[in-house]
This record gives sequence, structure tokens and C-alpha cells, in this order.
Amino acid sequence: MAKHPLLHFITLCCATLPLFATAAEAESAPPSEKISRGLLLQHADRMIFTPCRERTYVQLEDTSPSQQLSAALIKLGLSANKPLYVEFIGKPEADRLKVSWVNFAHTDARCQASANPDEKWRALGDAPDWAMHLSEQQVRLKQDGQPDFRQSEVVIDASTETVSIAVGKEPAEQWRLTRHLCSGQDKNSLFGWQAELRRPGKVLRGCAWQGY
Repeated sequence: MAKHPLLHFITLCCATLPLFATAAEAESAPPSEKISRGLLLQHADRMIFTPCRERTYVQLEDTSPSQQLSAALIKLGLSANKPLYVEFIGKPEADRLKVSWVNFAHTDARCQASANPDEKWRALGDAPDWAMHLSEQQVRLKQDGQPDFRQSEVVIDASTETVSIAVGKEPAEQWRLTRHLCSGQDKNSLFGWQAELRRPGKVLRGCAWQGY
């Protein structure tokens, strides 16, 4: 099997360069967690992360409970010859990227761009198929067999573990995103959030991820 070009690059770098932070980085204030987008590859007993549009790499440190992220990514298909596209929630520290959670991952190992720079959250599900887009201006819901639903009156209450979305006037619809790993129906994707949209007479359930 031919090696993925990223594997060749990582192999050369790991053989010739140490993983280290500059003195300026070491003296800076501790960074806060943010979403880091890039390609992930398993090299020997390490996971190596290469940020999008950069020819650099860092070692990944999984700080999730019982390293459930590593297990989930391996189950998705991560291996020595099969990198993944991953959006991690974490922060750089010394010579590595310490990650606490995943926002989105896909077996198509190519950096992806957001279709809408104002997009804050996206969610999707099936039975019936539906997709939700939440931006600064409005929330939009597409559902098979139904007209598009749009609403500009939206109140968001977000914490580390949950995002509550009140949609419309009283009585507002209650939509909720919960930080929990969620597998896509196509088995090629992994999301960091579960979605539950309580609509009149029904509840839509699926997976969600943050926009960027």
C-alpha cells in the first residue's frame, strides 16, 4: 500500500527534528482552549497532528476521560497509513497539542472550509433527514418534506457541556446541544455534540458541531 504523503513528511521530520517550543512560546501566558483544524496520523505509538495550511507538526496528547477520543478516532479509521481530518478542542503546551475534546472528524483527510463564516453551529440527523444552521443573524432548519424554517429571534445560553437555544417568541422552542461523542450515519464522520431539537409535535435528534 502506498504511503500517504503526510506519512512521508512526518517520518522525515520525526527522524531529523525534535519537537520543541520556542523560548517566546514558553514564556507566554497559558493559552485558552480553541478549535485546531488539521490532519491526524498515527506514527509508531504517537499521534501526530499537522495544522491546516502549515508544514509543521506537533505530538497529540489526549486528556479526555480514559482517552476516549483516541479510542473513538481509531474506531473511525485512524491508522499508520490512514490519516483523518480532525477539529480538536484543546491548547498548545510546550511540544504538544493537549486536546480535551473533538469538534468534528472525517475519514476524508483533506482540510475543509466553512461554507458560511458567520456560522456558529451546525447539526444534522435522519428519520427524517434534517439539517440546522445557526448564525449570528438567524437559525435555519431544513427538513425533508417540509418548508424551510427560519427564525431570527434566538437566545443562546452556552456552557462547556451544553448549549441551550430558545427559538422564537414565547412559548419558545427548546433546542439543546450536549457535549457527547456522536457518530454520523455514514460511519465516516465523528461529532463532538449530540443535538435534540424539540419542535411542535416531534423531537429531532442527531449530531452537531461548532462552525468556524
